[in-house]
Amino acid sequence: MLKEECKKYFDEVVSKLEAETPESDLQTFKERFEFVSKIHKFENGYIYVVVKDALNKILIEKFSSRRMNELLESICNEKIGFKFITEEDAKKENEANPNLFATPDKINLERSNRKLRAEFTFDNFVIGESNRFAFITAMKVAESPYSVLNPLYMFGDVGLGKTHLMMAIGHYILDKNINANVVYTSAQQFTEDFFIYTKKDSKNIEFFYNKYRNADILLVDDIQFLENKTATQEEFFKVFDYLHENNKQIVITSDRMASDLKLMSRLKSRFSWGMPVDIKAPDRELRVNILKRKLDFLLSTPSDVPVECLEAIADMFTDNIRELEGALRRFVTYCVSMNMEFSVDNVYSILESIAPRKNKDFQDSDDKKIIKVKNIVAPYFQISENDLISNSRKPMLVYARNICYYIIRKRFNISLKKIGEHFGNKDYTTVIHGYEKINDTIEIDSKIKNDVSYIESKLDS
Repeated sequence: MLKEECKKYFDEVVSKLEAETPESDLQTFKERFEFVSKIHKFENGYIYVVVKDALNKILIEKFSSRRMNELLESICNEKIGFKFITEEDAKKENEANPNLFATPDKINLERSNRKLRAEFTFDNFVIGESNRFAFITAMKVAESPYSVLNPLYMFGDVGLGKTHLMMAIGHYILDKNINANVVYTSAQQFTEDFFIYTKKDSKNIEFFYNKYRNADILLVDDIQFLENKTATQEEFFKVFDYLHENNKQIVITSDRMASDLKLMSRLKSRFSWGMPVDIKAPDRELRVNILKRKLDFLLSTPSDVPVECLEAIADMFTDNIRELEGALRRFVTYCVSMNMEFSVDNVYSILESIAPRKNKDFQDSDDKKIIKVKNIVAPYFQISENDLISNSRKPMLVYARNICYYIIRKRFNISLKKIGEHFGNKDYTTVIHGYEKINDTIEIDSKIKNDVSYIESKLDS
Protein backbone atom coordinates (compact mmCIF):
# COMPACT_ATOMS: atom_id res chain seq x y z
CA MET A 1 0.00 0.00 0.00
CA LEU A 2 1.39 3.40 -1.01
CA LYS A 3 1.97 6.18 1.50
CA GLU A 4 -0.60 8.44 -0.17
CA GLU A 5 -3.26 5.74 0.07
CA CYS A 6 -2.47 5.18 3.76
CA LYS A 7 -2.76 8.92 4.38
CA LYS A 8 -6.10 9.07 2.59
CA TYR A 9 -7.52 6.22 4.72
CA PHE A 10 -6.22 7.80 7.92
CA ASP A 11 -7.72 11.22 7.15
CA GLU A 12 -11.08 9.68 6.27
CA VAL A 13 -11.18 7.64 9.48
CA VAL A 14 -10.26 10.64 11.66
CA SER A 15 -12.92 12.72 9.91
CA LYS A 16 -15.59 10.08 10.58
CA LEU A 17 -14.41 9.68 14.17
CA GLU A 18 -14.64 13.43 14.72
CA ALA A 19 -18.19 13.46 13.35
CA GLU A 20 -19.16 10.78 15.90
CA THR A 21 -17.59 12.63 18.82
CA PRO A 22 -20.02 14.50 21.13
CA GLU A 23 -19.62 18.28 21.08
CA SER A 24 -18.58 18.26 24.74
CA ASP A 25 -15.58 16.06 23.89
CA LEU A 26 -14.49 17.76 20.67
CA GLN A 27 -11.79 19.88 22.28
CA THR A 28 -10.18 16.81 23.86
CA PHE A 29 -10.44 14.98 20.52
CA LYS A 30 -8.69 17.82 18.64
CA GLU A 31 -5.90 17.99 21.22
CA ARG A 32 -5.37 14.23 20.98
CA PHE A 33 -5.05 14.28 17.19
CA GLU A 34 -3.48 17.73 16.75
CA PHE A 35 -0.04 16.40 15.85
CA VAL A 36 -1.13 13.03 14.47
CA SER A 37 -1.16 12.88 10.69
CA LYS A 38 2.18 11.55 9.51
CA ILE A 39 2.24 8.03 8.08
CA HIS A 40 5.32 5.98 8.94
CA LYS A 41 4.87 2.79 6.91
CA PHE A 42 2.53 -0.03 5.89
CA GLU A 43 3.58 -3.49 7.05
CA ASN A 44 1.98 -6.82 7.99
CA GLY A 45 -1.52 -5.49 7.45
CA TYR A 46 -1.05 -2.34 9.55
CA ILE A 47 -0.75 1.36 8.77
CA TYR A 48 1.80 2.77 11.23
CA VAL A 49 0.97 6.34 12.26
CA VAL A 50 3.44 8.69 13.98
CA VAL A 51 2.30 10.29 17.26
CA LYS A 52 3.99 12.94 19.38
CA ASP A 53 5.09 10.91 22.39
CA ALA A 54 4.36 7.86 24.55
CA LEU A 55 1.50 9.61 26.41
CA ASN A 56 -0.16 10.58 23.13
CA LYS A 57 0.20 6.95 21.96
CA ILE A 58 -1.36 5.55 25.16
CA LEU A 59 -4.35 7.92 25.00
CA ILE A 60 -5.13 7.12 21.36
CA GLU A 61 -4.74 3.38 21.88
CA LYS A 62 -6.95 3.45 24.98
CA PHE A 63 -9.78 5.67 23.75
CA SER A 64 -9.75 5.68 19.94
CA SER A 65 -7.86 2.84 18.25
CA ARG A 66 -10.58 0.18 18.43
CA ARG A 67 -13.18 2.39 16.75
CA MET A 68 -10.59 3.64 14.24
CA ASN A 69 -9.85 0.06 13.17
CA GLU A 70 -13.57 -0.67 12.81
CA LEU A 71 -14.01 2.39 10.58
CA LEU A 72 -10.92 1.53 8.54
CA GLU A 73 -12.16 -1.99 7.88
CA SER A 74 -15.57 -0.68 6.79
CA ILE A 75 -13.97 1.86 4.42
CA CYS A 76 -11.49 -0.38 2.63
CA ASN A 77 -13.24 -3.77 3.07
CA GLU A 78 -9.96 -5.33 4.16
CA LYS A 79 -8.65 -6.77 7.42
CA ILE A 80 -6.14 -4.01 8.07
CA GLY A 81 -5.68 -1.74 11.06
CA PHE A 82 -3.76 1.17 12.57
CA LYS A 83 -0.78 0.98 14.87
CA PHE A 84 0.86 3.98 16.49
CA ILE A 85 4.56 4.76 16.88
CA THR A 86 6.23 7.68 18.66
CA GLU A 87 8.29 10.27 16.78
CA GLU A 88 11.40 9.02 18.56
CA ASP A 89 10.87 5.38 17.52
CA ALA A 90 10.00 6.42 13.96
CA LYS A 91 13.21 8.45 13.74
CA LYS A 92 15.28 5.46 14.89
CA GLU A 93 13.73 3.19 12.31
CA ASN A 94 14.10 5.76 9.53
CA GLU A 95 17.81 5.98 10.30
CA ALA A 96 18.09 2.21 10.07
CA ASN A 97 15.90 1.96 6.96
CA PRO A 98 15.46 5.26 5.10
CA ASN A 99 13.43 3.74 2.22
CA LEU A 100 10.37 2.37 4.00
CA PHE A 101 8.02 3.53 1.26
CA ALA A 102 10.35 2.95 -1.65
CA THR A 103 9.11 0.67 -4.41
CA PRO A 104 8.98 -2.64 -2.60
CA ASP A 105 11.01 -5.61 -3.77
CA LYS A 106 9.55 -9.04 -4.28
CA ILE A 107 10.14 -10.07 -0.71
CA ASN A 108 8.35 -7.05 0.76
CA LEU A 109 5.47 -7.45 -1.65
CA GLU A 110 5.16 -11.08 -0.72
CA ARG A 111 5.32 -10.25 2.98
CA SER A 112 2.51 -7.70 2.70
CA ASN A 113 0.35 -10.44 1.20
CA ARG A 114 0.91 -12.59 4.31
CA LYS A 115 -0.51 -10.02 6.64
CA LEU A 116 -1.80 -10.81 10.07
CA ARG A 117 -5.50 -10.23 10.62
CA ALA A 118 -5.98 -7.06 12.63
CA GLU A 119 -8.60 -8.49 14.98
CA PHE A 120 -6.54 -11.57 15.94
CA THR A 121 -4.87 -10.20 19.07
CA PHE A 122 -4.58 -11.46 22.63
CA ASP A 123 -6.99 -8.75 23.78
CA ASN A 124 -9.70 -10.14 21.50
CA PHE A 125 -9.23 -13.77 22.51
CA VAL A 126 -11.92 -15.10 24.84
CA ILE A 127 -10.48 -17.48 27.43
CA GLY A 128 -12.14 -20.57 28.90
CA GLU A 129 -11.09 -23.87 30.39
CA SER A 130 -10.73 -25.48 26.96
CA ASN A 131 -8.13 -22.97 25.72
CA ARG A 132 -6.62 -21.43 28.87
CA PHE A 133 -3.35 -23.38 28.77
CA ALA A 134 -2.90 -22.68 25.05
CA PHE A 135 -3.46 -18.96 25.69
CA ILE A 136 -0.96 -18.85 28.57
CA THR A 137 1.63 -20.74 26.52
CA ALA A 138 1.15 -18.47 23.49
CA MET A 139 1.60 -15.42 25.73
CA LYS A 140 4.85 -16.86 27.11
CA VAL A 141 6.15 -17.40 23.58
CA ALA A 142 5.17 -13.85 22.58
CA GLU A 143 6.87 -12.37 25.65
CA SER A 144 10.01 -14.52 25.37
CA PRO A 145 10.46 -15.88 21.84
CA TYR A 146 13.41 -18.11 21.08
CA SER A 147 13.02 -19.75 24.50
CA VAL A 148 12.64 -23.44 25.37
CA LEU A 149 9.08 -23.26 23.96
CA ASN A 150 10.40 -23.58 20.43
CA PRO A 151 8.68 -24.74 18.39
CA LEU A 152 5.22 -24.05 19.78
CA TYR A 153 2.95 -26.70 18.25
CA MET A 154 -0.79 -26.02 18.69
CA PHE A 155 -3.30 -28.64 17.58
CA GLY A 156 -7.07 -29.14 17.64
CA ASP A 157 -10.13 -29.25 15.41
CA VAL A 158 -11.01 -26.55 12.89
CA GLY A 159 -12.38 -23.26 14.19
CA LEU A 160 -11.16 -23.40 17.81
CA GLY A 161 -8.79 -20.40 17.77
CA LYS A 162 -5.39 -21.81 16.78
CA THR A 163 -4.84 -19.26 14.01
CA HIS A 164 -6.06 -16.48 16.30
CA LEU A 165 -3.43 -17.32 18.93
CA MET A 166 -0.72 -17.74 16.31
CA MET A 167 -1.39 -14.32 14.80
CA ALA A 168 -1.71 -12.79 18.28
CA ILE A 169 1.88 -13.88 18.91
CA GLY A 170 2.93 -12.09 15.73
CA HIS A 171 1.08 -8.91 16.68
CA TYR A 172 2.53 -8.91 20.19
CA ILE A 173 6.11 -9.29 18.95
CA LEU A 174 5.65 -6.54 16.35
CA ASP A 175 4.24 -4.23 19.01
CA LYS A 176 7.45 -4.69 20.99
CA ASN A 177 9.75 -4.55 17.97
CA ILE A 178 8.39 -3.13 14.73
CA ASN A 179 11.53 -4.27 12.91
CA ALA A 180 10.95 -7.95 13.70
CA ASN A 181 10.53 -10.02 10.54
CA VAL A 182 7.32 -11.90 11.31
CA VAL A 183 6.46 -14.27 8.46
CA TYR A 184 3.01 -15.85 8.42
CA THR A 185 2.20 -18.57 5.92
CA SER A 186 0.04 -21.63 5.54
CA ALA A 187 1.55 -25.01 4.75
CA GLN A 188 -0.37 -24.86 1.49
CA GLN A 189 1.21 -21.52 0.58
CA PHE A 190 4.65 -22.84 1.56
CA THR A 191 4.08 -25.74 -0.83
CA GLU A 192 3.02 -23.42 -3.66
CA ASP A 193 6.01 -21.15 -3.08
CA PHE A 194 8.34 -24.14 -3.11
CA PHE A 195 7.12 -25.35 -6.50
CA ILE A 196 6.90 -21.89 -8.06
CA TYR A 197 10.22 -20.48 -6.92
CA THR A 198 12.42 -23.59 -7.00
CA LYS A 199 11.73 -24.80 -10.52
CA LYS A 200 14.82 -25.83 -12.42
CA ASP A 201 14.68 -22.81 -14.69
CA SER A 202 13.48 -20.39 -12.04
CA LYS A 203 15.57 -17.36 -11.20
CA ASN A 204 13.74 -16.88 -7.91
CA ILE A 205 15.23 -19.70 -5.84
CA GLU A 206 17.11 -17.17 -3.77
CA PHE A 207 13.88 -15.31 -3.09
CA PHE A 208 12.29 -18.47 -1.65
CA TYR A 209 15.25 -19.14 0.63
CA ASN A 210 15.49 -15.53 1.76
CA LYS A 211 11.79 -15.25 2.45
CA TYR A 212 11.65 -18.14 4.93
CA ARG A 213 15.19 -18.30 6.26
CA ASN A 214 15.32 -14.56 7.04
CA ALA A 215 12.30 -14.84 9.34
CA ASP A 216 12.72 -13.90 12.99
CA ILE A 217 9.35 -15.48 13.72
CA LEU A 218 7.93 -18.11 11.39
CA LEU A 219 4.19 -18.82 11.79
CA VAL A 220 2.98 -21.85 9.84
CA ASP A 221 -0.72 -22.71 9.72
CA ASP A 222 -2.22 -26.15 9.02
CA ILE A 223 1.01 -28.15 8.80
CA GLN A 224 -1.05 -31.28 8.04
CA PHE A 225 -1.24 -30.03 4.45
CA LEU A 226 2.34 -31.31 3.99
CA GLU A 227 1.17 -34.92 4.36
CA ASN A 228 2.27 -37.11 1.43
CA LYS A 229 4.35 -34.28 -0.06
CA THR A 230 7.83 -35.68 0.40
CA ALA A 231 9.80 -33.01 -1.45
CA THR A 232 8.04 -30.16 0.37
CA GLN A 233 8.52 -31.90 3.71
CA GLU A 234 12.24 -32.15 3.00
CA GLU A 235 12.44 -28.45 2.23
CA PHE A 236 10.44 -27.49 5.30
CA PHE A 237 12.75 -29.68 7.38
CA LYS A 238 15.73 -27.65 6.10
CA VAL A 239 13.98 -24.34 6.86
CA PHE A 240 13.00 -25.57 10.33
CA ASP A 241 16.52 -26.69 11.21
CA TYR A 242 18.08 -23.50 9.87
CA LEU A 243 15.79 -21.26 11.91
CA HIS A 244 15.99 -23.39 15.05
CA GLU A 245 19.79 -23.50 14.92
CA ASN A 246 19.82 -19.71 14.56
CA ASN A 247 17.55 -19.26 17.58
CA LYS A 248 14.47 -18.08 15.63
CA GLN A 249 10.97 -18.76 16.94
CA ILE A 250 8.71 -21.21 15.09
CA VAL A 251 4.97 -21.57 15.72
CA ILE A 252 2.99 -24.34 14.03
CA THR A 253 -0.71 -25.26 14.00
CA SER A 254 -2.33 -28.53 13.01
CA ASP A 255 -5.63 -30.36 13.25
CA ARG A 256 -3.87 -33.34 14.96
CA MET A 257 -1.04 -34.08 17.31
CA ALA A 258 2.28 -34.46 15.51
CA SER A 259 2.55 -38.21 16.04
CA ASP A 260 -0.71 -38.74 14.11
CA LEU A 261 0.46 -36.90 10.99
CA LYS A 262 1.70 -38.73 7.90
CA LEU A 263 5.02 -36.90 7.83
CA MET A 264 8.59 -38.14 7.82
CA SER A 265 9.56 -39.19 11.32
CA ARG A 266 12.48 -36.78 11.74
CA LEU A 267 10.15 -33.85 11.01
CA LYS A 268 7.57 -35.07 13.52
CA SER A 269 10.29 -35.47 16.13
CA ARG A 270 11.30 -31.84 15.58
CA PHE A 271 7.76 -30.73 16.40
CA SER A 272 8.08 -32.42 19.79
CA TRP A 273 11.20 -30.50 20.77
CA GLY A 274 9.38 -27.51 22.21
CA MET A 275 5.83 -27.39 23.49
CA PRO A 276 2.84 -29.27 22.04
CA VAL A 277 -0.46 -27.71 23.18
CA ASP A 278 -3.98 -28.85 22.36
CA ILE A 279 -7.11 -26.72 22.14
CA LYS A 280 -10.38 -28.48 22.88
CA ALA A 281 -13.94 -27.64 21.84
CA PRO A 282 -15.31 -24.73 23.91
CA ASP A 283 -17.68 -25.54 26.77
CA ARG A 284 -21.05 -23.84 27.00
CA GLU A 285 -19.88 -21.01 29.26
CA LEU A 286 -17.04 -20.14 26.89
CA ARG A 287 -19.35 -20.24 23.85
CA VAL A 288 -21.73 -17.79 25.51
CA ASN A 289 -18.84 -15.48 26.47
CA ILE A 290 -17.55 -15.56 22.90
CA LEU A 291 -20.99 -14.54 21.66
CA LYS A 292 -21.16 -11.70 24.19
CA ARG A 293 -17.80 -10.39 22.96
CA LYS A 294 -18.84 -10.70 19.31
CA LEU A 295 -22.13 -8.94 20.01
CA ASP A 296 -20.22 -5.85 21.16
CA PHE A 297 -18.92 -5.48 17.60
CA LEU A 298 -22.24 -6.19 15.89
CA LEU A 299 -24.60 -3.90 17.79
CA SER A 300 -24.22 -0.47 19.35
CA THR A 301 -26.68 -1.64 22.03
CA PRO A 302 -25.75 -5.30 22.66
CA SER A 303 -28.03 -5.41 25.73
CA ASP A 304 -30.98 -5.49 23.30
CA VAL A 305 -30.24 -9.20 22.74
CA PRO A 306 -31.36 -11.28 25.76
CA VAL A 307 -28.77 -13.66 27.15
CA GLU A 308 -31.27 -16.50 26.55
CA CYS A 309 -30.78 -15.94 22.81
CA LEU A 310 -27.03 -16.29 23.16
CA GLU A 311 -27.48 -19.46 25.21
CA ALA A 312 -29.78 -20.92 22.56
CA ILE A 313 -27.20 -20.20 19.84
CA ALA A 314 -24.47 -21.68 22.03
CA ASP A 315 -26.54 -24.85 22.39
CA MET A 316 -27.03 -25.15 18.63
CA PHE A 317 -23.39 -24.58 17.60
CA THR A 318 -21.11 -26.47 19.94
CA ASP A 319 -17.96 -27.48 18.10
CA ASN A 320 -16.73 -24.65 15.89
CA ILE A 321 -16.20 -21.04 16.96
CA ARG A 322 -16.35 -19.75 13.38
CA GLU A 323 -19.77 -21.34 12.90
CA LEU A 324 -20.85 -20.01 16.29
CA GLU A 325 -19.89 -16.42 15.43
CA GLY A 326 -21.37 -16.75 11.94
CA ALA A 327 -24.67 -17.91 13.44
CA LEU A 328 -24.80 -14.87 15.72
CA ARG A 329 -24.02 -12.56 12.80
CA ARG A 330 -26.84 -14.13 10.75
CA PHE A 331 -29.31 -13.92 13.63
CA VAL A 332 -28.59 -10.26 14.42
CA THR A 333 -28.51 -9.17 10.77
CA TYR A 334 -31.75 -11.01 10.00
CA CYS A 335 -33.60 -9.56 12.99
CA VAL A 336 -32.41 -6.01 12.29
CA SER A 337 -33.12 -6.23 8.54
CA MET A 338 -36.58 -7.77 8.98
CA ASN A 339 -37.46 -5.70 12.07
CA MET A 340 -37.92 -8.87 14.13
CA GLU A 341 -37.68 -9.27 17.89
CA PHE A 342 -34.49 -10.68 19.41
CA SER A 343 -36.10 -13.79 20.88
CA VAL A 344 -35.26 -17.46 21.40
CA ASP A 345 -38.12 -18.49 19.11
CA ASN A 346 -36.55 -16.43 16.35
CA VAL A 347 -33.14 -17.96 17.07
CA TYR A 348 -34.60 -21.37 16.23
CA SER A 349 -36.56 -20.20 13.20
CA ILE A 350 -33.62 -18.24 11.70
CA LEU A 351 -30.79 -20.65 12.46
CA GLU A 352 -32.38 -24.10 12.37
CA SER A 353 -31.65 -24.54 8.65
CA ILE A 354 -27.89 -23.94 9.10
CA ALA A 355 -27.40 -25.63 12.47
CA PRO A 356 -25.09 -28.67 12.42
CA ARG A 357 -27.01 -31.91 12.30
CA LYS A 358 -25.93 -34.04 15.20
CA ASN A 359 -25.46 -37.65 14.22
CA LYS A 360 -28.15 -40.12 15.18
CA ASP A 361 -26.05 -41.75 17.90
CA PHE A 362 -25.58 -38.40 19.59
CA GLN A 363 -29.27 -37.61 19.32
CA ASP A 364 -30.14 -41.00 20.72
CA SER A 365 -27.69 -40.42 23.56
CA ASP A 366 -29.41 -37.15 24.55
CA ASP A 367 -32.82 -38.82 24.38
CA LYS A 368 -31.65 -41.70 26.57
CA LYS A 369 -30.24 -39.30 29.19
CA ILE A 370 -33.51 -37.39 29.44
CA ILE A 371 -35.56 -40.59 29.60
CA LYS A 372 -33.30 -41.99 32.33
CA VAL A 373 -33.81 -38.86 34.47
CA LYS A 374 -37.59 -39.10 34.01
CA ASN A 375 -37.52 -42.80 34.91
CA ILE A 376 -35.80 -41.98 38.21
CA VAL A 377 -37.74 -38.80 39.10
CA ALA A 378 -41.26 -40.17 38.50
CA PRO A 379 -41.16 -43.10 41.00
CA TYR A 380 -39.13 -41.02 43.48
CA PHE A 381 -42.00 -38.51 43.71
CA GLN A 382 -44.63 -41.25 43.33
CA ILE A 383 -46.04 -39.82 40.12
CA SER A 384 -46.34 -41.14 36.57
CA GLU A 385 -44.25 -40.07 33.59
CA ASN A 386 -47.48 -38.78 32.04
CA ASP A 387 -47.78 -36.46 35.04
CA LEU A 388 -44.28 -35.13 34.28
CA ILE A 389 -45.14 -34.19 30.70
CA SER A 390 -48.65 -32.91 31.47
CA ASN A 391 -49.67 -29.27 31.76
CA SER A 392 -50.89 -29.68 35.33
CA ARG A 393 -49.84 -26.88 37.69
CA LYS A 394 -50.08 -28.94 40.88
CA PRO A 395 -47.15 -27.85 43.10
CA MET A 396 -45.69 -31.35 43.42
CA LEU A 397 -45.75 -31.89 39.65
CA VAL A 398 -44.24 -28.48 38.93
CA TYR A 399 -41.50 -29.17 41.50
CA ALA A 400 -40.72 -32.60 40.01
CA ARG A 401 -40.51 -31.11 36.49
CA ASN A 402 -38.21 -28.34 37.72
CA ILE A 403 -35.93 -30.94 39.31
CA CYS A 404 -35.80 -32.71 35.94
CA TYR A 405 -35.03 -29.49 34.07
CA TYR A 406 -32.27 -28.63 36.52
CA ILE A 407 -30.51 -32.01 36.49
CA ILE A 408 -30.74 -32.49 32.71
CA ARG A 409 -29.49 -28.99 31.99
CA LYS A 410 -26.80 -28.88 34.68
CA ARG A 411 -25.47 -32.39 34.24
CA PHE A 412 -25.81 -32.99 30.49
CA ASN A 413 -25.96 -29.46 29.02
CA ILE A 414 -28.78 -30.46 26.68
CA SER A 415 -30.51 -27.63 24.81
CA LEU A 416 -33.60 -25.97 26.27
CA LYS A 417 -35.55 -26.79 23.14
CA LYS A 418 -34.67 -30.49 23.37
CA ILE A 419 -35.63 -30.64 27.05
CA GLY A 420 -38.94 -28.91 26.37
CA GLU A 421 -39.78 -31.42 23.62
CA HIS A 422 -39.48 -34.29 26.11
CA PHE A 423 -41.84 -32.62 28.58
CA GLY A 424 -44.91 -32.16 26.43
CA ASN A 425 -43.34 -29.57 24.09
CA LYS A 426 -42.89 -27.03 26.85
CA ASP A 427 -41.69 -23.58 25.81
CA TYR A 428 -37.99 -22.80 26.44
CA THR A 429 -39.04 -20.03 28.90
CA THR A 430 -40.82 -22.63 31.02
CA VAL A 431 -37.71 -24.82 31.07
CA ILE A 432 -35.29 -22.02 31.94
CA HIS A 433 -37.64 -20.66 34.61
CA GLY A 434 -37.86 -24.10 36.23
CA TYR A 435 -34.10 -24.55 36.04
CA GLU A 436 -33.44 -21.18 37.67
CA LYS A 437 -36.00 -21.88 40.39
CA ILE A 438 -33.94 -24.87 41.56
CA ASN A 439 -30.55 -23.29 40.85
CA ASP A 440 -31.36 -20.20 42.95
CA THR A 441 -32.49 -22.14 46.02
CA ILE A 442 -30.54 -25.41 46.09
CA GLU A 443 -27.81 -24.07 48.38
CA ILE A 444 -30.23 -22.71 50.96
CA ASP A 445 -32.94 -25.40 50.85
CA SER A 446 -31.79 -28.75 52.25
CA LYS A 447 -34.81 -30.64 50.85
CA ILE A 448 -34.02 -29.59 47.30
CA LYS A 449 -30.36 -30.40 47.80
CA ASN A 450 -31.18 -33.87 49.14
CA ASP A 451 -33.66 -34.60 46.34
CA VAL A 452 -31.12 -33.61 43.65
CA SER A 453 -28.32 -35.57 45.35
CA TYR A 454 -30.43 -38.73 45.53
CA ILE A 455 -31.49 -38.57 41.87
CA GLU A 456 -27.92 -37.89 40.72
CA SER A 457 -26.66 -40.84 42.79
CA LYS A 458 -29.16 -43.06 40.98
CA LEU A 459 -27.92 -41.73 37.65
CA ASP A 460 -24.38 -42.75 38.61
CA SER A 461 -25.32 -46.19 39.78
